[in-house]
Amino acid sequence: MPEEQWIDDSATKDDIEMLKKEAKGDSMIDKVNFRQQVLDKWYSKAEGIDLFVKELPGRTRVVFLGSQEQFNGIQWQLWARIFQGIGHPIGRILFYGHPSERFFPTPGEALGPENVNGGYTNLCSQERIVIYRYEEATRVLLHELLHTACFDKEKGVEELEASTEAWTEIFLCALLSKGKSGAFSSLWLKQCMWIQGQCEILEISGTVNGPQDYAWRYINGKRDILYGLGFLKKCNGDLPVKLTPRFTTPEWSI
Repeated sequence: MPEEQWIDDSATKDDIEMLKKEAKGDSMIDKVNFRQQVLDKWYSKAEGIDLFVKELPGRTRVVFLGSQEQFNGIQWQLWARIFQGIGHPIGRILFYGHPSERFFPTPGEALGPENVNGGYTNLCSQERIVIYRYEEATRVLLHELLHTACFDKEKGVEELEASTEAWTEIFLCALLSKGKSGAFSSLWLKQCMWIQGQCEILEISGTVNGPQDYAWRYINGKRDILYGLGFLKKCNGDLPVKLTPRFTTPEWSI
């Protein structure tokens, strides 16, 4: 199947109004309101923040607020392949390119949304996806697209998120390996070591003990799902990079 091509476009009044409206709304995920922070920088013309628009005809319209460097760094062809795989369109992707990377909290504090989350949408809705953290935006896109596709909608929120996290990483690894089993195995080994290392840190420190802890659904619960699926049986080796709460190993370069 030939790759679909993005086209550049100019922002419309509706694009800008949607960015403003979304940033004003309360969010249980983005309690810090990274969205408004980026919008304020755009208003003040600070740090080279600008407004860019790309459209994948028949698929979606991406309204991006951030720097030119950030915009150029988005893996647009990978995004196109993700949309081809998912199948259904999304009205708009509102993307606020906040530079904050995921981080571990002060010892003794809980791992919350400000530490790990980067986007949200409404389950089974194809109206819009919001991404408000530049780090791992491609992974966030795929995760939220699974939500828009009603993936595992019958599950409770903790199990729903854990399952969606697990399958997001499996699908993404398959896309990155382009159907080559050897490439998949190599990429997945790096990822499963990353997951195991994260869970070990969180469990030893007592930061995440079970589903009652917020981050369980995104990290430890995901690990349990992957283990049940047989994806963590061969996961041995030394972790060559420093651990953070980001979901995919930096060695995936996404």
